[in-house]
Amino acid sequence: MFSAERLLQAHPVAAATETREAIARAVEAALGCVAACTACADACLSEEDTTRLSRAAAAAESCATVCAATASTLLRQSGHAEREGLITLLQSCTSACLRCERECREHEMMHDHCRLCVEATTACVEACERLLELL
Repeated sequence: MFSAERLLQAHPVAAATETREAIARAVEAALGCVAACTACADACLSEEDTTRLSRAAAAAESCATVCAATASTLLRQSGHAEREGLITLLQSCTSACLRCERECREHEMMHDHCRLCVEATTACVEACERLLELL
């Protein structure tokens, strides 16, 4: 089973334990968000009323893209010396997740894929904000 924590521990430039754990949670939350947002965007475009769901689909696609870049970057521990870049990336990830969450909240009562997307984006925001507190 995938474990960001184990991957991060195996790196020769391992961060301090608390930071490493927060990075691992952010990576796993971002990857979960990629999956939920990608599936949600596809499902939104497969519903009968795609016009009503087009903003949610676009927000979910953008969120998936930013979350994928965030997870990938966080796994590259040797680049973590560039603190300002990480902060900007985590803030961008949080912003994309909040936008997606806002759009999908409008549809979560009617569409399970939007509800699941809201759950994933909320978890990702929380993980990114926790990591930001440590940087």
